[in-house]
Amino acid sequence: MASIVNAFSKRVSVFAAAAILAACSQNPHHQAVPAGMVDLASANLPSAAAEYKTTLTAGHQHDSTGAAAEAVVWRFWRDGRQIVIERPQLGLGELWQRDGKALIHRKLYHNDRRAIEFQEDDLKMLGGKPAWQKLALLVDPAVLERLAAGGEEWLDGKPVREYRGTAAGAEWHVVVRLDLGLPVLIERTAHGSAEHTELLNAYPLGQAPWQPSSSESYEIIDYADLGDKEYDPFVIKVQAQMGHEHHH
Repeated sequence: MASIVNAFSKRVSVFAAAAILAACSQNPHHQAVPAGMVDLASANLPSAAAEYKTTLTAGHQHDSTGAAAEAVVWRFWRDGRQIVIERPQLGLGELWQRDGKALIHRKLYHNDRRAIEFQEDDLKMLGGKPAWQKLALLVDPAVLERLAAGGEEWLDGKPVREYRGTAAGAEWHVVVRLDLGLPVLIERTAHGSAEHTELLNAYPLGQAPWQPSSSESYEIIDYADLGDKEYDPFVIKVQAQMGHEHHH
């Protein structure tokens, strides 16, 4: 099935000029949101589920033919209280929950039926406490604010808006569905590497054909207690992975 992104690519030349003119004449973030569309900076986006494919291409400046691409298909569920991300082919998942202003994060290891839980203080210490809006939209609204925004367009019968420009040290090309508040396309290029994320399927949450894997019976290990389990093979594996993540 042809992806939404391919359809978008065929249309981009049609409305590129209009998008540039619209970006110069208005700032969509500060205008009234039309009926049936969402405020992308809202902390309460519509409940939704989606399936994405992300391709990472690591370029090598000294060898232009040496770029290596790696693609992962993943799923995303969002409601007002929690966000779940799963990478089925890797057996990994993430859970984010908010309780008032507090944010809790769990890394889910489905094959091991175990999870690592991070409290808000842990996230702050690790420098990894993202804003709920960034988690929910899958792209930082502050980044969108710095990009040139086109006007409202229609793609396969759905309202979308295109964003292009430079922000946070990277070149961005983003297309967002305005009815569900979900990205159709996120392209980010920085330091010779490119990340391309495209929407494969999207649904209102209650209509999604798949549900997150249940983790209620998993053993939960507090991040603060990992040091007490330094000889546990699972903990050794997890710490090695986390160290790799923080260095890349």
